[in-house]
Amino acid sequence: MLSVIIPSRVEKYLQKTIDDLNKKSWDEIEVIVVLDGYTPQNTIHGARVIPLNRIGMRGCINAGMSLAHGKYVMKTDEHCMFDEGFDVKLKADCEENWCVIPRRYRLDADNWKFLDDPRPPVDYMYVAVIDGVMHG
Repeated sequence: MLSVIIPSRVEKYLQKTIDDLNKKSWDEIEVIVVLDGYTPQNTIHGARVIPLNRIGMRGCINAGMSLAHGKYVMKTDEHCMFDEGFDVKLKADCEENWCVIPRRYRLDADNWKFLDDPRPPVDYMYVAVIDGVMHG
């Protein structure tokens, strides 16, 4: 099973993201939403929701990890759309102790479709330490 953790500070696209995850997964997944210091204005469906006092993204991810039941864990933002079978595809290319970064395209979140953008997709993630602080 894949556990999907979504740290959330604003819920504008959160339900669309949850719906997209549940609709496009081919295997069993669990979606864990960790609310970072707010109460949603709308009911959130299709996910386990954990409300916390403001603890930041890292704290939210760690809280979600402590509740995850999946063999695989994925962190995503609250404004993302997914490919059909994303879960099966990511697991197929993941070996023990790997961190897999999916290809990212640009999203028109208001219309929930890909942007017509001439820039290439993003195939990387970086982490840099600047003055002792991790960025990425």
